[in-house]
Order: sequence, then structure tokens, then C-alpha cells
Amino acid sequence: MSTIQSSCAYCGVGCGVSVSSTQADWENVERTNLMLTGDMKHPANHGHLCAKGERLLDSLAQPNVLRYPMLRSAKPINWDDASSLIADKFAKTIAEFGPDSVALYLSGQLLTEDYYVANKFAKGYLKTANVDTNSRLCMSSAVSAMQACFGEDVVPGCYEDIDHADVIVLIGANTAWTHPVLFQRILAAKKANHSQLVVIDPIATATAKQADLHLAIKPGADLALFHGLLGFLADSNSVNHDYITAHTQGYDDIIESAQQLSCNLASLAKQLGVSLAALTQFYQLFIHDNKVLSASCQGVNQSVIGTETTQAIIHCHLALGHIGQVGSGFFSLTGQPNAMGGREVGGLATQLACHMGFSAPEQQLLANFWHVDGVANKKGLAAVDMFDALAEGKIKAIWIMGTNPVVSLPNSKKVAQALADCPFVVVSEITPDSDTAKLADVLLPAQGWSEKCGTVTNSERTISRQRGFMMPKGQSKPDWWAISQVAQKMGFKGFEYKSNASVFKEFASLSAQVKQTFASKVFDISGLANITQQEYDNLAPTQWPIASAEHIGQTGLRLFSQGVFATPSAKAQFIVPKSLNAGATADTAETIVLLNSGRSRDQWHTMTRTGHIASLRASIPEPIIQLHPNKLASLSLTDGDLVRIDALDDMQVDSEAQNKATARVVADEDMPANIAFMSMHWSAQFSLGKGVNQAIDNRVDLLSQQPGFKCQPVILTRVAPALQGVVFGLHDPTADGLCWQVAQTLSSGVCHHVGFSDTENSFSYQATPHSLSWSFTYNNQCFYVQCNMVKNSVTALKILSSSQIALALEPLNAFIGKQLDPAFIKQLHQQIQAGNSPLVCACTGVTQAQIADEINAQFDQQMFNDGLQQLSFANALDITQSTLGCGRQCGSCNSEVKQCAQLHWQQALSYTEHQYPNVTEEDVA
Repeated sequence: MSTIQSSCAYCGVGCGVSVSSTQADWENVERTNLMLTGDMKHPANHGHLCAKGERLLDSLAQPNVLRYPMLRSAKPINWDDASSLIADKFAKTIAEFGPDSVALYLSGQLLTEDYYVANKFAKGYLKTANVDTNSRLCMSSAVSAMQACFGEDVVPGCYEDIDHADVIVLIGANTAWTHPVLFQRILAAKKANHSQLVVIDPIATATAKQADLHLAIKPGADLALFHGLLGFLADSNSVNHDYITAHTQGYDDIIESAQQLSCNLASLAKQLGVSLAALTQFYQLFIHDNKVLSASCQGVNQSVIGTETTQAIIHCHLALGHIGQVGSGFFSLTGQPNAMGGREVGGLATQLACHMGFSAPEQQLLANFWHVDGVANKKGLAAVDMFDALAEGKIKAIWIMGTNPVVSLPNSKKVAQALADCPFVVVSEITPDSDTAKLADVLLPAQGWSEKCGTVTNSERTISRQRGFMMPKGQSKPDWWAISQVAQKMGFKGFEYKSNASVFKEFASLSAQVKQTFASKVFDISGLANITQQEYDNLAPTQWPIASAEHIGQTGLRLFSQGVFATPSAKAQFIVPKSLNAGATADTAETIVLLNSGRSRDQWHTMTRTGHIASLRASIPEPIIQLHPNKLASLSLTDGDLVRIDALDDMQVDSEAQNKATARVVADEDMPANIAFMSMHWSAQFSLGKGVNQAIDNRVDLLSQQPGFKCQPVILTRVAPALQGVVFGLHDPTADGLCWQVAQTLSSGVCHHVGFSDTENSFSYQATPHSLSWSFTYNNQCFYVQCNMVKNSVTALKILSSSQIALALEPLNAFIGKQLDPAFIKQLHQQIQAGNSPLVCACTGVTQAQIADEINAQFDQQMFNDGLQQLSFANALDITQSTLGCGRQCGSCNSEVKQCAQLHWQQALSYTEHQYPNVTEEDVA
């Protein structure tokens, strides 16, 4: 069995994967002959993978793969004609309206080589910096903060710091779900080193439930929290004055406002929404010579004060002198596999390549290197501004690569309309099914993971090879190749690349010149400037800076450890915050909720890569919006209701649910009283109600231009279908009266969750003279059933009711294809009456019911063997997890498994206490 080492296609942890084949011939390898495991030697994951990573091979079976270039009319064209058309349209647009009338919108899913060629094409040859990336949506506030404080977009630490920290602080990061492999490393460090975990998040997330201290601050209060911490460090004489004097600037300007917060901790605690005891406990963790590692993610970044909040976190570590020290400092958790690689080549509209800005010397260096008479001479439009300009008609041609802005950008209805109205839209994709792909004038087939080759850079600055191992489908091509073809059609020299290795070598050579000219730049891969094809092919995971080829394979590097920074003064900067009073959300009216959006545990971005994988869809089959039960009561909503979500300024009457974000209500006691949560994954591709960003406006952080997705005020309006349920087998998605429709992939086939606005359409849907319809009542719920047949073989099964139905989808889908007879109806009724148990563990397929059965069995066994006095929940949970496997693979469901087990353990204990009323709680601890 031969093996190829590659890297995962998902988050910024950058896990290594090993793909093995039972076929010797990789050129014609079949999916069924492949096996994927974590790479034991990769420094990011040491063999561990999350549920999504474990199912990477399952992602390859796309329902609809784009194989050839295609026009909006769906007419296929060849690459030469497509390239000529794009070149002609871009050239004519620039000639008539100027270089800033065109734009490129890129993705953290692209490889570094793709990113480099795209930026060279636009900023060097088209002379526009209107090149931005979806990394703007997740990382740009952290970038802006590090640039301001350190002088460059540099994450100082590494993953090994987790293993050495005394205290780990996660801010706005549900790491158990978004970065499961890193979170397992955090839990291992807690166990091995007795390190303490602090989680700062308004919501009691899966991560917060496993913390030693959870600070459930008010949304937007984290800036005041950390600015107050800086004052507290000064008040307690815990700052490192020698370090501050020698290696920083601006401390004296900032400390007075910080101490104005810390001088009255009781008042600050009230402002933050936490107890004085909890706030004091948190602050005390920083002053006892502890090694404290702070890591932030989207809860901080996706805020209108994300840059200043990140700066405030960094300030505390600067004051302690802990930047670049083992087990200490600030760490930015990256959302995408190559968000950092894209930033390195200038993927943001506000940068040039190799972390350069737009100063005259930097422009000149780049122009000389690319052999052009000049490059873009000013910052371009960031993502939100770019699509606003598109809507205003200022941008007339755009090329979108590897991302789905119609779903992922705020105010997505406006984005969709802007693309629909744009004179010329090019989209590079692996599927024609995404919401954005459907608006393309020219659709180009890109190579996806498993086909393309190149490099990515993860959160800790480690460059890894992503290696292809399957033959590209149809005429799909690397993105760098597609751009190069268009560039050459436009008459540009310098795009005659023979391979991805030649692109990377040019990028490394540019890095060498930048480092030689601007010695203070920290980014450096000059040691790879002379890399050969074979060395590139065999490149081991390597952390930059890489000043010599001898550094290949290095890991565990920390930067700024000597206190020398990338600023003009070589000193880190304290920056006075201007938004202290603008961050925390005010109390909202009773009818308004603050809508928070983010990731679900088992899905990725807009689900184009994961939405068709049955095991990853099972845990959350429909769009849901989670609210506290008290909030539901105040809004006259109940668990299971459907609601439409409207922005406050978008309340016009609209009976068409497909024009609004729509979701099913879930009561969740872990939610704060005035906050709702809905995942960002849903789109028109999977749901009639589209996605959450329909209800999010395009407010941004003014320093980073990152959208403020978090906690925007919205109105929820109940959607009341006459009947709702599930359809298995044949389905007409255009049926009259549909007000709710969600497609869900099953292990064999697809089912559709549906809702109808009136009973007439509910009953007439797919009804024929040959269909059989009936109703029955069980547990006071009436079920309406319809079977469609061909030669008495069931081709469609419709099950509806006036309220939400709990159904076991996989067993019911198995009725499709069976013969309709009395036994069929009896078995169908039994299956409907059995209901459904929600999935808890995606890795093993374990449900709540299975956990309940096993934990009850363990309870009974302990009672029989040891008696009531010796009951141990910890032992029962351990055996349950060992037996079922839940929470023992990627670990992202650990808190859910424990919560489910505790609930049923307490129920068993409560029953026992009725029989043994004198037993105290301590007796069974």
C-alpha cells in the first residue's frame, strides 16, 4: 500500500493527512481504493483529525461536479475560448472605465501559488488593488491589530505553547467545534500540566462547558475587559517596566484610561455583566508569574471593534513582557486552511506581497521584480466596499475564485442583486450548484482538494504541501493556470509558468529581495528561493521564517522573543482605544433579539464541500435558531416553531419565505436571555429560507474593514405552515404552497423537510389517481401519509402533520422501493411511532438514546455490584464512552456526551432517591 502526505482542506489548524491506496497506479486510482488517516508526523496534529477531516474522502463525491468551462446559458466552451472571452472583457472594461472598474475576490481555500498569481495579475498588470479575499470576513481584525502592535501581520507563538502554558484563555472562540484538534491538545495539556482553561464568551458553548472559568460577558464587552486588565496589572505592580521601557512605546499614553476602569472593579464587573468574584479570579491569573496564553477567534474578529479588542489583548501580554516567550502571549486562531498563505502574498486589498504596504519604495521593488512599469499605487476596496461598488455600477467585471459571497457576505440579498446586475461575472468553482456559481457569465472548472497541488500556511506559520492524488475531473485546472492563460491572452509577459513549483519558487525569490531590501520584515522564505522541483515535491512541513534551506522541517519557532519588533522604531506599540464606550451592546427591547452567527460543529462554510455528506448532516438536518426558553416565552414562540428573521431596517411585508432567512426554533438554556444563535452555513442550495446573512447588515470595523457579523439586532416573526413534515424519494421542489424546504443527504438518497402554507397544497402535492393517502393519530398528533407507487413499488413517501415531526430519517428512507401491502403500512406506522433520537457524535453515529441506554445500564450495574453508596458517574461515563466510542475520536462532542449522560444519570438517581430517601448527594458523588 502506497501513501501520499497532504494537508486537510478545512480550518487553519492545518492538519496533515495520509492518503493510502491499495492500487499501485495513482493515476487511475478509484475512491473505493483509498483510505485517509491523520499524519502522525505532522506537527499540527500528530495524527489527530476532527469529524470533518476524517470524512475528507467522502467530500469528493460531489452531487454535481463542474467539468468544463461553461457560459451562463449552460453552453460548454473550451478553455481557449473562455480565456479569450475573459481577457477581452477585462481589457475593454479597463480601457473604457479604468483599472479600478475590475476586481478579483479570492478565498482562503486557494493555495498560495493561486493567490500569488492572482495578485501579480491584478496589482502588477491590471494596476488595481481591488483584490480581496474571504479572509477579510474572518481574520482582518487580527491582522490589523498585529500590524499596529508588532509592525507586521505575524503570529508570534506556536502550537507547542499550549503544552507549556499555565493558563489558556480562549476569547470569542468555540474551539471545541471550530478547531477540535487544537482543543483536544488543550484538554490534554489541562490533564497533564494542570493548566487552567478560561473561556470568555457570552454563550455557554461546548468549549465553555469544559472550562475551569467561564466569563459570560455581555456581547462586545471584551475590549473593556482586557483594557481593564491592563490597568489591573499596573495597579498590582505586575507589569514588566524594564521590558516596557526597552521594547515598547505608548504605555504612558494608554495606562491612565486603563486604570480608570480597574480602579473600581465592582463597577467594571457590572459593566461587563459578570460577578466581581469571577472578574477578580480571572485578573489574578495574570499576576502570579503564570505563563498565560491568550487565543482569539471570530467572536473577537467579527466585531465592529475587533481590531481594538485584539490590540487590548496584545497590550496585556506586552505589559508582562511575554510576547514570544514559551507558553505565553497572543495567538490568533485562523479560520481557513490558507488564510495566512493568502496574506503572505498580498491577498488582502490593503497589502502588497510579502507583507509589504503601498509606500513608494515597496511599490518600486515589486514593479522591478515583476518587470512592469508600475504596480497598483493605493489600497483597493475591501470585501464589503467591493460589493457595494459592484452594486453601484462602479465595478463592471469581477472574477470570484473558490468562495460563495452570495451566502457568506453580510446583506447577502444585496450581494446577489449586485452580481446579477454586473455586466461580467467570472466564477472559478468545483460545482455549478453554489448560489454564486449560478450568477456567473463564465463558470470555470477549478481543481479541488485531492486534485490540486501547492502549499498552504496554517495558524502557526507552518507551510505544508497539499498534494493531489486523483486525476482531475474533466477539464478542471489549477487556479494559477487559469489566471495565467487570461494574462497571456491580454499580452502580459511573466505568466509562462510550467508548474506550481515554478510559481512558488518565484514567490520565494521575491521574499529574498524583500528581506534584503527591508531587513526589518519578519516574513521570510528566502531559503526556498533556489528550491528544486524534487525538493518542492518532498517539502516537509516547515515554519517560517526560513532564511536557509537548512531550516526546512523546522517547527516550534517563536518570534519577537528578544523584544525586537517590525515597527520603524523596532518597538511594539501600545495604542489608545477609541471605542471603549462603543463596544458593549445596549439592552434591547423585548421584541428584539441579538443575532449571533457562526459555525456548526460538523459543517464547513456554505456546505458546498460538506452538505452532501450524510453523517455530517445528521446532527443538524435543518437551519435552526437557538434561543433561551424565557426569550421564547416573551416572544410567544415555542420550541419547534419556524421563524422568519428580519433586520430592523428590513421589515417590509413579504409572504414569500424564500426571500428571507428562515429557521426552526430550538429552546436552549445555554443561550443568554437576549441572544439568538444561527449557523452561517445555510444557503439557497440547501434551504428555501436561504441563509442568516440575509438578515445581517454590512457594518464593519473601520480599522480592518472586517464585517461585524456578531450580535446584530433582529426581529423574529413566526411562520405558521398549515402542515409540515418530510418527503422521501421523488420530490418536486417547485411545488405550489411551499414555505419551508430543506434538502438533506442520507446514506442512500435525499429527503426533503417541507412545510406548506395551506392544507390544500399540502394534500395535493404529488397526489395522483394512483397514490394512496391516509391519516392516523398517535400520542395526540395526527399524521397524514401519502405513498406514490410505480407498479406497486413505492417511489415517494410523504409524512405531514400540523406541528414538527420527530422521525428517524434513515429507516424511513429505506421504505422507498418496497412493495406497498398491509405489512408495509404496519411497519411504516411502527417506525413513525418510534420517533427519532438526535445524533450526538458524528464520528460514531451515536445518538442520545444510545447514550441514555448505556448510562442507565451502567447505573444498574453499579447498583447491583456496589450499592448506592458507591455510585460513580465518572466511571459510568468513562465506560459509556469506551463502549460506544462517542467523544473518543475527534472529541468535539465531549461536552454534549457528558451533558446527555448527566441528564439520564440524574433521572436514574432521582428515581432511586424515592426508594432510598435518606441518601445524600455526597453519598453518590
